[in-house]
Amino acid sequence: MSIAEIVFWFSLLVIFYSYAGYGILLVFISKISFLRLLFPKPRNRKESRKICADASEYKPLVSLIISASGESREIIKQKIINTVNLDYPKDKLEVFFAIAYDPSSPTDETLDTFYDEFLAEPAPLKVTSTDEEVFVRFMNFDREENLRSEEALNRLEEQLYTMSFDSSQVTDGAKDVIEGKLAAPASEDPLRVFVTKDIRRKGKIAQVNRTVEKAKGEIIVFSDANSIFNRDSIKNIVTHFNDTSVGCVAGEKRVKKSEGSTSGEGEGLYWKYESFLKKLDSDLWTTVGAAGEIFAVRKELWAGSIESNAIIEDFVVSMRIAENGYRVIYEPDAYAEEEPTQDLNAELIRRKRIAAGGFQSIVWLKSLLNPFKYGVVTFQYVSHRVLRWALVPFLLPIVFFTNLYLAFFLHSLLYLLIFLAQCFFYLFALAGWRLELKRKKVKIFYFPFVLAMMNYAAYHGLIRYLRGSQSVVWERVKR
Repeated sequence: MSIAEIVFWFSLLVIFYSYAGYGILLVFISKISFLRLLFPKPRNRKESRKICADASEYKPLVSLIISASGESREIIKQKIINTVNLDYPKDKLEVFFAIAYDPSSPTDETLDTFYDEFLAEPAPLKVTSTDEEVFVRFMNFDREENLRSEEALNRLEEQLYTMSFDSSQVTDGAKDVIEGKLAAPASEDPLRVFVTKDIRRKGKIAQVNRTVEKAKGEIIVFSDANSIFNRDSIKNIVTHFNDTSVGCVAGEKRVKKSEGSTSGEGEGLYWKYESFLKKLDSDLWTTVGAAGEIFAVRKELWAGSIESNAIIEDFVVSMRIAENGYRVIYEPDAYAEEEPTQDLNAELIRRKRIAAGGFQSIVWLKSLLNPFKYGVVTFQYVSHRVLRWALVPFLLPIVFFTNLYLAFFLHSLLYLLIFLAQCFFYLFALAGWRLELKRKKVKIFYFPFVLAMMNYAAYHGLIRYLRGSQSVVWERVKR
């Protein structure tokens, strides 16, 4: 076998394993239990202990942090209504909207919405800071089962407190007043809603970090303003934290079907496959990464788990927790739905950002590449993410050109057929791109187009990471 053949088959095997082989292997492992013995557990794994004998009785205080940046009034209203409808005790739930402020925009729709919805009257309490503003309101609910959430939304309490939480500028006395007001809700079982506004636009992580510091919950659930939770999502997530070895729970991201968008349909298919892999990952030991649209962590594990310049913070947070010996569990019955990306350029920018974050994550999480310490976690991490992010995009052209050489210089029918298959794949991807520009859909082009775009974006992502030019400031994608 020539060097060209060795390079070709090795590269092709890695690509196949990354996209399909790993999933097939996980299916076999799930069916044949003794195969699990081949994968040692992490040496630093945490002890598994049940907090309550019945997991359904475990009802800790939960803080739901919703990241928002320039979403429309309708999206914000839908998210508020969705939050009102969540099936979790209101006295055990507090909600934070973490808002990024964009001073370059003449009209910030998100801020307009919150001023209208939450600031109906002048605030009785105000402490000024140059970094951040925090608004708080208590939402009361009728206990009738058939109460419509819109009616509950219209009965927001009028009392409102505006505060700023900068320890360098707020006196201890003022902080005591603020803490006292917030610790004494005005009525029985209210839903406490806070709005934290980033004034200096330091990025999503900086704002989320400040918001987590204010949260009182034992469990922190993260979401985006444009993601809609199913009613039982928080309840289904919290159940897993009854096990002390669980540090993070990843929900399922679902992309709605799109009219006239090939990239949107391809995105939906991609996330269905990702959900399939995450379920199998979780069954083996730990889910490799969480989707920022819906995931939860123990608050005690957040401190120091994420740097403010993280590009894909949801992945880094969840994998840092796995790195510390905790399990990341996948819960498909806790899901967040969102609209697919409608703008091709915006989707490509998003993919480049994710690619840059992938390279950043591999560097930051390099300790997870040690199989002697992390065992099965290393196997899952490399198989599910490292190969796909760091190797596959660069192996694809190697496979193409070595295949071209082997097909035409060795006069091999096998190599010729494989080369033709590659050509058809890229032609289908190109056709998918052209149809996307015309807002037309043909199913056969969905997956080739999305895969080609992801791998194309990887080159730009690597350049952005090496140059340090990838911004961590919120960028809204049209959906």
